[in-house]
Amino acid sequence: MASRDRDFDQLQGHWLLARLGKKVLRPGGRKMTEWILDQARLTDARVVELAPGLGITAAEILNRAPSDYVGVDEDPAAARTTGDVVGDRGRIIEGKAQATGLGDDSADAVVGEAMLTMQGDKGKAAILDEVRRILSPGGRYAIHELALTPDDLDGATKDEIRVAMSKSIRVNARPLTVAEWHHLLEDHGFEVEHIRTAEMGLLKPSQLLEDEGAAGMARIAGNMIKHPAARKRVLGMRSVFIEHDDALASIGIVARLRDGADAADAADATDAAAAAAAAAAANAAGPGQEAPPAAPRRPEIEFLDDGQKAELPADPEALSFHDVVTAAPPAKDGDGPAVQRLQTADGVNIIAMRFRAGQALPDHRAAHPILVQCMEGQVRFSVGDRTEVLTPGRVAHLPAMVPHRVDADEDSVFLLSMLT
Repeated sequence: MASRDRDFDQLQGHWLLARLGKKVLRPGGRKMTEWILDQARLTDARVVELAPGLGITAAEILNRAPSDYVGVDEDPAAARTTGDVVGDRGRIIEGKAQATGLGDDSADAVVGEAMLTMQGDKGKAAILDEVRRILSPGGRYAIHELALTPDDLDGATKDEIRVAMSKSIRVNARPLTVAEWHHLLEDHGFEVEHIRTAEMGLLKPSQLLEDEGAAGMARIAGNMIKHPAARKRVLGMRSVFIEHDDALASIGIVARLRDGADAADAADATDAAAAAAAAAAANAAGPGQEAPPAAPRRPEIEFLDDGQKAELPADPEALSFHDVVTAAPPAKDGDGPAVQRLQTADGVNIIAMRFRAGQALPDHRAAHPILVQCMEGQVRFSVGDRTEVLTPGRVAHLPAMVPHRVDADEDSVFLLSMLT
């Protein structure tokens, strides 16, 4: 494979499209971008844009006359590109969306597009925490992301879509349902004010024409003809989008940061409650008295005596059981495995995959620690330059957010236990 072809094969989907000349890289196109910017009320506001990419949205923001514009992008090339668009009308800094380096309460509005989708649960939470930190109370957060529909879409279908998309766009895409996006923002101290959904038209001819114009479409088509490896990638991405068209949508949300104590992250509620309980215990002891000792930590395994067995009768209905090889879905054609969520349980999601020989899960990462087992057949589990062969009886553990891949050497059944 030629160097250029290898490059096209490895590029993340949005940068591949950018290399081919596509300017608008958002799932809902220019219309959805313009809608969220209008709802976010940017005139005379201090605006921060996260991951501005090619600077297309930056130009739209500046057209709305903010009092200040700051773009934050960790990709030096993207930062330079946006810097050329912004010029002296704002500033661009290199940094992560999770750690911008900006001051507390330094923005009236934050804009982010097509970035939260590419993060796992921890990544989404970290970005939302940073947005909440830099926003002033009452500030607006405008997002434009990929959504799954309907809200009651089953877990197996979600997993199948996520695996297919991750393989095609070379990014571990984690889109949420409309309800899940709404809850995510509410749980991090935001009040959703405006929400809109539209088709996911990134590669649909009608949206391409609207976003890029006839000349832009011709430019993209010409570059695809000149670069067969890139054309193959784009057609593969489009095939995935078409296959799952009924379940894919674009979503725009504008949310307001709640004022005062209401803006506290709901994810910290448990820690706050624990601290309050400790303080209450200390106060209950009275002046000059020691607080009662903390409750002893529950042992990881507790063997029961006869009295405990009588007091704590076991509930047979609490036991879950799966014959993974039998329950795994039938193998399917294509490059990736068939995926079936077997159970969402307390502390674990149990997912079965059936591979044909030669199928693979390309480089990806999980939002939670995982245990993986090959229940039938043989697979290779790779992390960086280390590869372990998994056969029945071998178990591998991996912390959250560590990139890895799976390759099936033969027809195999693979069990993924995601430790939530």
